Amino acid sequence: MKVRVPIVLLAVMLGARGSVAGVTGVSGDAAQVQESGGIRLLLDRIERIAQTGDAAAYLAIVTESASRDRARDFAGTELMPGASRVVVLERDRGRLTGSPPGDGYRLMVDMFAESAESARVATWRLDVQRVGEPGGDREWAIADQERVSSVEDLYRLVLNPTVQFTARNLHIAVEDVDLTLEDGSVFVADVDQGVTALVLLGRGTMNFHPTPDTEKGQVKIFCGREALDARFEVAFIRLNPGEFEATVDPSRVTARAVDPRELRLAQDVFREESSKTFGVDLGDLSGDAWSLLPSPGDFVAEVRTRRFETLTYVKSGTEAEDITLFDRKRHRNIAAYASRERLAERGRFYNEDHLVDYDILNYDIDVTATPARQWIDGFARLRLKVRANALSTLALRLADTLAVQSIVSEEHGHLFGIRVTNQNLVVVNLPTALPRDAVITLAIGYAGRLEPQTPDREALGLGQYAAPAGQADPRVAKREPSSLYSSRNAWYPQGPVSDYATATIRLSVPAEVDCVASGSLQPGFPVLVPATDPAGNRKVYLFKALQPVRYLGFIMSRFTRADTVTVVFPPAAEDDVPLAGLAFSSVSLSVEVNPSQERAARGLIERAADIALFYQSLVGDFPYPDFTVALIESDLPGGHSPAYFAALNQPLPTSDLVWNTDPAAFSGFPDFFIAHEMAHQWWGQAVGWKNYHEQWISEGFAQYFATLYAQHALGDERFSAVLKQLSRTAVQASDQGPVFLGYRLGHIRGDSRVFRSLVYNKGAAVLHMLRRLMGDEPFFRGLRRFYRESRFQKVGTDEFRAVMQRETGLPLDRFFERWIYGSTLPRLKYTWRLDGTDVLVHIEQIGDLFDVPLTVTLQYLNQKPVDVVIPVTERTTDARIPLAGTLRRLEINDADGTLAKTTKG
Repeated sequence: MKVRVPIVLLAVMLGARGSVAGVTGVSGDAAQVQESGGIRLLLDRIERIAQTGDAAAYLAIVTESASRDRARDFAGTELMPGASRVVVLERDRGRLTGSPPGDGYRLMVDMFAESAESARVATWRLDVQRVGEPGGDREWAIADQERVSSVEDLYRLVLNPTVQFTARNLHIAVEDVDLTLEDGSVFVADVDQGVTALVLLGRGTMNFHPTPDTEKGQVKIFCGREALDARFEVAFIRLNPGEFEATVDPSRVTARAVDPRELRLAQDVFREESSKTFGVDLGDLSGDAWSLLPSPGDFVAEVRTRRFETLTYVKSGTEAEDITLFDRKRHRNIAAYASRERLAERGRFYNEDHLVDYDILNYDIDVTATPARQWIDGFARLRLKVRANALSTLALRLADTLAVQSIVSEEHGHLFGIRVTNQNLVVVNLPTALPRDAVITLAIGYAGRLEPQTPDREALGLGQYAAPAGQADPRVAKREPSSLYSSRNAWYPQGPVSDYATATIRLSVPAEVDCVASGSLQPGFPVLVPATDPAGNRKVYLFKALQPVRYLGFIMSRFTRADTVTVVFPPAAEDDVPLAGLAFSSVSLSVEVNPSQERAARGLIERAADIALFYQSLVGDFPYPDFTVALIESDLPGGHSPAYFAALNQPLPTSDLVWNTDPAAFSGFPDFFIAHEMAHQWWGQAVGWKNYHEQWISEGFAQYFATLYAQHALGDERFSAVLKQLSRTAVQASDQGPVFLGYRLGHIRGDSRVFRSLVYNKGAAVLHMLRRLMGDEPFFRGLRRFYRESRFQKVGTDEFRAVMQRETGLPLDRFFERWIYGSTLPRLKYTWRLDGTDVLVHIEQIGDLFDVPLTVTLQYLNQKPVDVVIPVTERTTDARIPLAGTLRRLEINDADGTLAKTTKG
């Protein structure tokens, strides 16, 4: 079968010799046979036969008992005449069932055949048997054979040195981008199917004009205008050969004599740019640069602009958002969205789970980690279920620095993998197409150096906060080392997107290191494993996650167990929504701390227990039976919360870094970070987000739960102060884009504070405004239902809206359209007047129409002020409020979390 390689921008590396992408490991007696050279002689003979395409010669090297029909079919499809070079390399061997030891082997080999400027690669299974005297020329013969997989249509791309075109107003248009070469030259790289690459030299203009309003806003952040116009003198284009004539107007180009100087410049451009797209590194099969052809509809333009340096436009049929504009130097997406065709196919919303071909059911991972060397030796067994109608290849995420040593299927034996470089992907080729609902188990060995996870957006960003002048940089202060491996560094083979699964994790760490991981630590662990040299002693941990988790994580450091407590929850009331997975009546809470942080950890277990009880009371569930807080020394506060544990940063007392202006720093609420991180066990873990646009389902909900805990623990005054900060920072950053942009908020300028202001704080404020529109009882009832219906699923705004709409009976489409998908804010103009024993309030909306709760405060003479919520849902709203005394004045409450700009008329 042909391999479907899911790449557009990045290169592919096919199994290099050793342990990069194939199956390695030869038993002792097999190694002795290998040393005899007999099997190598047979493979050399196959190389010569494949180069000539001589089917009769191939039949001469099969055993007498072999099926002649199978051999002819194989030769007819795999031995193509006209090859100028053929390489056959053995990747793996195992004993052949039914043959005496040493007399029969099953080989997995790679075959590379090139002809002129094209090539193909295939993986073959060859069953070989000893038929002659050891050491003889005819010692081994082929008993059976099968093509496991292949990559077709590889090309050695070069610019055609004999062709140059003069261009006048050459216009190349793809969806939402126009490249115009006003005056210049065009060079092409062609293959047998037509032109697949162009180099443009001269005076040109790039115009990128995204269709979605949201993307126009992001482009404006990047360049100051909603459409990007940039001059260029060099551009490189890749496209499918069948679309060249429809893309390039022949009337705008004229053949001319080749200018050697311009040819050299074009060749330099081609060498630099062509390797970035559709490139294939064949390892030890070929040292040349080979390329795949873009699929129909795929288009890549590398444009060297004067103002912005290199900008990359991509239209890719394999992506959920198939149009992107990328700032290559700064590694930032400027725009990413679905094309008109893609929107027509799937609609506005999508679940990333529907884009993958399989579902991982269970992980069994065994890792030996050495933090001093940042080294991981791993072995992972994955049980997965096919979701596609037919599955012939599957892609797995694994960090590029981790070399794959073996891929074995319990059902299909040794498999071959293709490494997609710079994308943390391995593509596994299956020997036969698997039908929907088929279950397969893969065992993958891997090893390599992998740096720990850097702080994510849960941690305040270092570099945005400066130490006072004249003082030593506190970032070099000595702190207890810790190593976190979680969702941001693919330390184990996993699906291309997060995928709920159960798991077992065995971790071996140096004896002086402690570990916390996703799952319940099993009784009797950790176990000390002594070595001959005591310096090599290790500890082994065993964690089991019987509840489904979105991803797995672990942290290594020197820890001291500060405290453990079992929190017993009150008996749960009857609920008409059953919970997926197991339900627990209690949770075991633990606190692990760096030794120097024991004082900072005092009382932490009590606060964690109080938070657990409070959150459980809101949703009627604690999703996991165990939870550990790992308190680690850090430069800045923050944290990270995989299932079953949270790594909580404790700033060093010597740190002079200033972070109190960050949107997520709440003065007077020291437990904010633990409250936020613990909330992720419900929001982000038990309930996941279905694509990056829906990240507020995790961060906004966790932020609001932390805000609710501030009220629970510290009272209404602190609650109001937190709400005020949420709304203030959200309003300040609102012009940077809608909540729906997720991680991309602040991404263009590298300012994660924008992300926290909008996804965290605006998301939380939106929930509070919804609560005030709905009323407490239906809001919390709906929140509980949404959690229970979504437990161990990935969901989004549309599912949340549907649940809350059912609870309240109110139409909420416009509410979420404005607050989550839009970036404008309501502008309200209000007046009030007395009318007997009532006060009449008139509110007018200017601009976009919102559903917004407006809180007015009635200041009485000699009485406490009274807050009244007015639901503002129309262009004009009039409210009559009975008075309870002599009214001194009426004011808009700016501490209620409402995101609105109000003026008095």
